[in-house]
Amino acid sequence: MAKELFARKQRKVIPFDQSGQFYYRKAKKHMNNNNYLGALNLYRKAIEKEPHNIDYLLDLAEVFTEMGCFDQSSRVLFTVLQKEKARIDCYFGLGCNFLGMQDYDRAIECFEKYLDGDPHGIYSEEARDLLDLLEEYEYYDDDYEGFALATESIYTLAAEGKDLLDQGEYKKAINKLEKVIKLEPTLTFVKNNLSLAYFCAGKINEAIEISLEVLDTDPQNIHANCNICLFVNERDGSESSQKYLDKIVNFRTEDPEELHKIAVTLCELKEHSKANRILKKLLQYKPYDVRILHYVAVSHFNLKEYREAIKHWRKISKIDPDNTISDYYIRLAQEYLDNKDISREIFYHFQVPYDEILRRIKELNSILKLDERELLIRWKNDDNLITLLRWGLGLNDDLIKKAILNVVASFNDEKAEEFLREFLLMLNESDELKTEALGLLKQMAAEEPYLTYVDDDLMEVKVDLLDDDSFQMPLEMEMVLNIAAFKMEGRYENGYKEIIEQIWTKFVKSLYPNKLPRIKKYEAWAAALELYYCMDQDIYIKKKDIADYYNITYSALYNNLNKLKRVLENQ
Repeated sequence: MAKELFARKQRKVIPFDQSGQFYYRKAKKHMNNNNYLGALNLYRKAIEKEPHNIDYLLDLAEVFTEMGCFDQSSRVLFTVLQKEKARIDCYFGLGCNFLGMQDYDRAIECFEKYLDGDPHGIYSEEARDLLDLLEEYEYYDDDYEGFALATESIYTLAAEGKDLLDQGEYKKAINKLEKVIKLEPTLTFVKNNLSLAYFCAGKINEAIEISLEVLDTDPQNIHANCNICLFVNERDGSESSQKYLDKIVNFRTEDPEELHKIAVTLCELKEHSKANRILKKLLQYKPYDVRILHYVAVSHFNLKEYREAIKHWRKISKIDPDNTISDYYIRLAQEYLDNKDISREIFYHFQVPYDEILRRIKELNSILKLDERELLIRWKNDDNLITLLRWGLGLNDDLIKKAILNVVASFNDEKAEEFLREFLLMLNESDELKTEALGLLKQMAAEEPYLTYVDDDLMEVKVDLLDDDSFQMPLEMEMVLNIAAFKMEGRYENGYKEIIEQIWTKFVKSLYPNKLPRIKKYEAWAAALELYYCMDQDIYIKKKDIADYYNITYSALYNNLNKLKRVLENQ
């Protein structure tokens, strides 16, 4: 009797397998209540059920934008554009994201693309208003700073120096930033970056000297005070740096950038309690910033407040479920919570500890050595594999990244294609690795064009611009052609693409395969190609204007043009 009742009840159980629409409707309700994390989770479930539903993807991008996660939002919008080019409204969303990241040039470019494609669209009035505001900002900025063309190049040089500093290229950063200071000694923010570059390169005395220079003219400069506190602490110990520490913790500021600088400095000095207080204030401005959440979690961990640490790492896991860093620290904090007798301090850098990095690299190497069949089985059935591969792309090791890209491409399925397309949209990856990814996508017969960043320009790339079956254009040479075509678009009459293709093909064929130039910067050759085209077609243009347009030096343009002329005119 009991068995019959149990069987009857079992037959009445209805599997709970809801449609994408069910999760989508629930996500909308959470959005209306400003519960962004709840909406994010439900939109992801809806997309899991219907991965090609464009409306779901666009709403997911909107959630990320509302959360201030502009980069994640942009990646979703790029995915939509690659699936459905007609969705011009994506460019409006991208413009808003770049605006949020204070990347005004890219914001303008996206708003203009949106209006070109849909001049009477639902966002057209808003896009025009934003363009007007951005143009007013540029006009005011130029007027206020007294920018001339030469001054503008100084700021470009300063930005390049800061990028090199962020990438850990300290000697190169020092060279760039020193040049800027010689040209314009009053730029305080450049001096602060230069002092940091000196410090990171081990030149502590030079770093302190530069910081003191800044403080002589601006004693309340938060960045200089934070820098010198760190430098003096490293050279002379905590007693000597105490006066600077007292000063920075008592600064009254509501500026998120200044709060971030103070917080990071306190983290570096292992002032966990003070750092925690500033970080929580910063979190009010950026509640979904993954790195700030991690810093808050680490400060709690180092204060042995493990439950609070776990709470913040769990929030990171909800925002970015594919990351493997927060999950590692949740397990570690839980272990310490369960065992009160053990404790340790961890670093604030958003990465797993060194011993875990070594263990993961060893695991990656073992996986990459598996035979093709076993590797394919793991790719299709082991979700942990793709998260480990994504983590590997975050390492500062191009050899590992290249191996990962090639292994993923070997699977030749939709998931592999998506993985490589996502990689092309990562801003901080080298052009060399992106060229590798483009070649792999081409070998996979993935649909063209491919969307990617090349030297900070977003562009569509076709790897098969040439139809000559007897000659295969090297990928890096095709990249030059793509950039030239992209940069020249809208500035010349129709037919220019075919002409520059003929010019460049003739040049490359003449030097192929052993005498091809080593491409250090694609733009320098693309600029020379455009200039040669102008000369060939009797179009007047100033060499300096082209050099500035491509953001290259006049000498690089001049040298490359001469190489082009020597080869082509000797045919």
